[in-house]
Amino acid sequence: MRSKGRQWRDKVAIALIYPNQPSVGMANLGFQTLYQRLNQRRDVVCERVFLEIPEHGEMRGSPPPRSLPRSRESKSPLNAFDILAFSIPFENDYINILSLLSLSHIPLETQDRGPDFPLVIAGGMTTFINPEPISPFIDAFLIGEGETLLENFLDAYLKNRPTIEQKDLTPLLEIPGVYVPSLYEVAYTPDGLISERKASPPAPSTIQKQVEKDIDRFVTFYTFPKEASEFSDMAIIEVNRGCPRGCRFCAAGYLCLPFRNRSMENLLSFLKENRPREKTIGLLGTGVSDYPDLVPLSREILSLGYRISFSSLRIDRITDELAEILKKGGQKTVTLAPEAGSQRLRDLIRKDITEEEILRAVDALIRQDILNLKLYFMIGLPGETMEDIHAILSLIRKIRHTVLSHRYTTKRLGRITLTISPYVPKPATPFQWFPLLTLTGIKKRLAWLKKTLSKEPNVHVIADLPKWTYVQAVLSRGDRRIASLLKRVHENQGNWPRSFKESPINPDFFAYRSLDTDETLPWDFIDTGISKSRLLKEYLQARQQIASF
Repeated sequence: MRSKGRQWRDKVAIALIYPNQPSVGMANLGFQTLYQRLNQRRDVVCERVFLEIPEHGEMRGSPPPRSLPRSRESKSPLNAFDILAFSIPFENDYINILSLLSLSHIPLETQDRGPDFPLVIAGGMTTFINPEPISPFIDAFLIGEGETLLENFLDAYLKNRPTIEQKDLTPLLEIPGVYVPSLYEVAYTPDGLISERKASPPAPSTIQKQVEKDIDRFVTFYTFPKEASEFSDMAIIEVNRGCPRGCRFCAAGYLCLPFRNRSMENLLSFLKENRPREKTIGLLGTGVSDYPDLVPLSREILSLGYRISFSSLRIDRITDELAEILKKGGQKTVTLAPEAGSQRLRDLIRKDITEEEILRAVDALIRQDILNLKLYFMIGLPGETMEDIHAILSLIRKIRHTVLSHRYTTKRLGRITLTISPYVPKPATPFQWFPLLTLTGIKKRLAWLKKTLSKEPNVHVIADLPKWTYVQAVLSRGDRRIASLLKRVHENQGNWPRSFKESPINPDFFAYRSLDTDETLPWDFIDTGISKSRLLKEYLQARQQIASF
């Protein structure tokens, strides 16, 4: 039998689990916000759990130390809690869920967990996108933004606690956004496509993603502890959610809609009343640059005596005025995302920025003595050729030239850091039907960029390993059959190549296949608020653009 901590008494004990290292989880605003909100309830006690992963492991998901996972606050094992709530922002952390359950002597699959084991739930961005690859391991998913959804879930849990503890989860179905995978059966054609998805009554056939319609009724704020050393002198406040841009590759841009802004008055009132001790206020949001009062809000924060930082900035929003604010706010490095080197590729992905705007933004920053730039590029985008890869080098040289043109004024040179990420097609975006570029193609592009950019002074390149791009693609576009592959990887101590060879599942089917526009996709049962017909229209327009290249 489960032994519950005496100090919790009759409260619902929740282990809020971030399936990665503490330094990563401590820097996650969503995770920490849920921790704060849950502990504001008198009928709940929430404690945080992380997974210690060897720093020099071959990949995220390599085998952790063989120690019993315990909560940070009371050092309680997972089996002492009523609910295990996983917050999962990244697909590559899926394997860590299995590690945490296994180390805690909790059966991996829902069907093997009886009343003596905690209820296992999950939320986070990956669950909006496609929860199916881990569906056999999770009792219930919370599909949507967590504040009200989690509150409603807990109210239903408390109302029907005896029934739910016996693993009868039907009372949870009255909560919009709750998905119980065990109540659904999926059938497949001989070709491996989904032929039928059947819901057992009273389970709904479609799950509606839940969103907070009025984010102005609360403030999302967090101060980082010492573990998050990179941000330990920063307080984060969320200014908006969603993004109005509609970049075709971006899952967050579609899944976080609608675009919502908090009022400047509420944000400033909160800061003035609470007066954070940290020296820097970080403004966070999916569309920070499109916050309508960004400049006046920033000036007010500076007038309160704080430095200011932004999670990222749209290149076409960097004006002389904003560059001046960045300088006054103590910014020494600014992150920009051109995404692609050529104009045709930026147009294809609907990035909607020109080379002239990029160079103008760089010029504005350099004139304010902000000399260090972090630039994000993707390779392997649909329709990409080596000519587009060469355009990255050309753009970097033009950026360097812009920087060097001010060297007599600045008297010093900064550093340009490029982060190059292979593109992974994501569900619920217009590019979900495109396949992943082959590893051979990705390696060819990456090798050329590394070789040529290494000859450029003051340019540093950071690149993801291509093989983990492939793993992410399989997990992103996989269905619930991928769960058996994850179990095999877990049994093989994180050895993906060996597991791919042993598995009867062909991972290329999920990574390298162009999806048919009329097939049922594993994630189609989630209503994200964006119709499939709208995504399809964007996809077909992109295909026409590629054909015209």
